Amino acid sequence: MIKRALLPHSLTNEVDPLCMGKAKHSELGSVIRCLVWNIWKAKQRGWLEEFSRLSRDTDLVMLQEAVSNAPSDAFFAKHDHLEWMMARSHRHPRTAIETGVKTGCIAASRSSRVYVSPHAEPIANTRKMLLQTLYPLSNGGELMVLNMHAINFVSNKKYVSHLDQLAGALDSHAGPIILAGDFNTWSLRRYGSFGEVAEGAGLLEAKMQRKRKWTHLNKHLDHVFYRGLLLRSVESLEHIKLSDHTPITATFEQENL
Repeated sequence: MIKRALLPHSLTNEVDPLCMGKAKHSELGSVIRCLVWNIWKAKQRGWLEEFSRLSRDTDLVMLQEAVSNAPSDAFFAKHDHLEWMMARSHRHPRTAIETGVKTGCIAASRSSRVYVSPHAEPIANTRKMLLQTLYPLSNGGELMVLNMHAINFVSNKKYVSHLDQLAGALDSHAGPIILAGDFNTWSLRRYGSFGEVAEGAGLLEAKMQRKRKWTHLNKHLDHVFYRGLLLRSVESLEHIKLSDHTPITATFEQENL
């Protein structure tokens, strides 16, 4: 039996997001350049240098398995380009490094909310997070950004209960939306359940050409969905090997109100 002291310490009672950095602008411009990436807890050597390059010209960044209380904290804390909001899920018992989802934006957020999955993943007893942030748009509208790392290693019924939280967040906003992250859609049933929620909220998937990973059961786990925006481009950066997930870039354009 695994000793409880060796398992991650849950931070889900600390539901207020952690804020770091400073936004460069008061609102998002007409073109919104996005980066989505599960960074695998920043384990790989050289990750921060590559991430700094990738994020340099972006307006919106959505990370999963992001870390805090870690060596990269200084990079995020002193950032004068993006404001970072992080929903923390758990803390490593030995290193004290915290893991969760992190959203960065060139515009300061108007509000944020953290949703904690109703169920925990087995053995480690950790829960997954959905981070909702609202940002002003230059056309007078408001963009909702939903950064999600969906629960894994549970029954489809428990997976759907996490999606019910997502559906509630989607219902709370009538304007444009970007929903992205690691949705753990490693089966057709999971992907179908997720698709039903997205379709019910009027979201479209930003589909792209990409390779399948055998480690992901030859299914795609990471996705980008959107509503009320025009999709200019989306790309999976297959050449970057610094995580077990591939970063995705997407560019959107605001619609005229």
